[in-house]
Amino acid sequence: MKLINWTPNEALFNIFDNFDQYFDSNIQNNYRNSNVSINDIGSNYCISLEMPGIDKKDIEITIDQNIVNVEVQNKKDKNQSIYYEGSNHNYSNSFHIPDDGNIEKIKAKSLNGILKIDIPKLKEIKKDVKKISIS
Repeated sequence: MKLINWTPNEALFNIFDNFDQYFDSNIQNNYRNSNVSINDIGSNYCISLEMPGIDKKDIEITIDQNIVNVEVQNKKDKNQSIYYEGSNHNYSNSFHIPDDGNIEKIKAKSLNGILKIDIPKLKEIKKDVKKISIS
């Protein structure tokens, strides 16, 4: 008699295990996140996003309540292509700005398919101190 590796068939009990993955993959067919790198470089934070083939005029960066939102509507025209093997993905990503980030001086640039967002640090962190009177 041989010893073999045995894994029980629990497919009946795990019927809903892959439901979330199926749902997520259908949602992500329309939106996908790019590869991201976030670095603390002394006097500023640097967010780098890989966006190959995306023109900078198609990128929209907004700041709302200490959140940087990056959205791209990829508008490649498949009808004018002789051959097209890509997908028409949109990009969407959001990043929380740290308390010491200077929202007023955020800059962004796109070069060679890399979008870089620089968030300078404040020299002093503004702390809102509120006195509570005791009645």
